[in-house]
Amino acid sequence: MIVVDASSLVKVVLQEPGWEKVPVEPSVATLDYALVEGMNAIWKAVRRKELTLEQGKIKITVLKTLGSSLTLFEAENFFERSLEIALKENITIYDAMYIALAEALNAEFHTADEKQYYAAQNYVKAKLVR
Repeated sequence: MIVVDASSLVKVVLQEPGWEKVPVEPSVATLDYALVEGMNAIWKAVRRKELTLEQGKIKITVLKTLGSSLTLFEAENFFERSLEIALKENITIYDAMYIALAEALNAEFHTADEKQYYAAQNYVKAKLVR
């Protein structure tokens, strides 16, 4: 199994460079709030005028479809371990939660976030998506 974070999913939704390297299939897992983080990226793209409102709405549909094709886990099940990882690695709880999920599943972790990638290597096999 592979765990992907929101930065990886956003690459796919917004078709950023390297998006085709992100695995998206039912055997890929993420946290439920990755979709909320994805929505935030869409919002930012519309605010920055990188997307029109209409394009943003289409990207929401893409995000929903993508989310329904992945295995989603509830973030609250990883709160305690995420706090430990976040404090030890000096990263956000948001980033630590994906690492905690990958650790719990004994899964490879894919992220487009370089700092998170380096922290993840202390816990799981990790891949930086570029």
